[in-house]
Amino acid sequence: MRFATSFTLLVTLTGLLVGSPARAADPTVPECLAASDASLKSGNEHQLRAERTELLICSSSSCPSEIRKECMRRVDEVSASIPTIVFEVKDPGGIDLSDVKVTMDGEVLAERLDGTALAIDPGLHTFVFEAPNQPSVSKQLVIREAEKDRKESIQLGVAAEGAGAQQPVAPAASSSGGGMPAQKVAAIVALGIGVAGVATGSVFGVMAMQKKDDAEKLCPAECADKKGTDAWSDAKQAGTFSTIGFIVGGVGLAGAALLWFTAPSSTQAQVGIGPGSIQLRGSF
Repeated sequence: MRFATSFTLLVTLTGLLVGSPARAADPTVPECLAASDASLKSGNEHQLRAERTELLICSSSSCPSEIRKECMRRVDEVSASIPTIVFEVKDPGGIDLSDVKVTMDGEVLAERLDGTALAIDPGLHTFVFEAPNQPSVSKQLVIREAEKDRKESIQLGVAAEGAGAQQPVAPAASSSGGGMPAQKVAAIVALGIGVAGVATGSVFGVMAMQKKDDAEKLCPAECADKKGTDAWSDAKQAGTFSTIGFIVGGVGLAGAALLWFTAPSSTQAQVGIGPGSIQLRGSF
């Protein structure tokens, strides 16, 4: 009988010792209130991961029922809003790497990559990828709220080429090899300007004659009428544009002829193509 009583007491004490750490882990009421307030602050700062951590604390069974219910309701909403991303990192040969350390704004996200999605906060972040025997790579990404399982491929060991990098200028063949001298290229450009000028002068010349005929019909002599005065003004203006066009055209054609026939045979041109531009280089 004494043995049974002692055994029962031992079991009771053991149960108390085992159960006490679990109760100690439960947050107190002040801790529940603090976690609820901290979750609101983190949410206002778009720190969704920290907000979810605080909501999990105030969702504990030891918290007051009203606070617990509200935290449990919000934790599902926040979890749905937290974006996730999957990084695919390759070496210079295109082989997948798993021994890669990933940091975001200085915070370690992963010591290794295993193909699982990483939870992050929305916003602009700087990610750094480090692998043994490879130069680290930094990349900025804008992460959008509720964006799930976004795929990003990272190439290590290869410098990213600038999208607007100027392409190298390719030299044209020399005149002895059949290339066109730079001065003759300039002559062709001047010829184009001359032809455009003559065409413009011709168009405005025809318009000037038509407007002059219209003006003479309205007022063959002196005009006191505004409509007739405007008609004569339009005719004179078209004639002026025509004259300018013919002058530019004549200068262009004359310059083209001079450049073409005086071009030395030893000069050569270099033509290069870059983003949104064409380069012409050469000596005269």
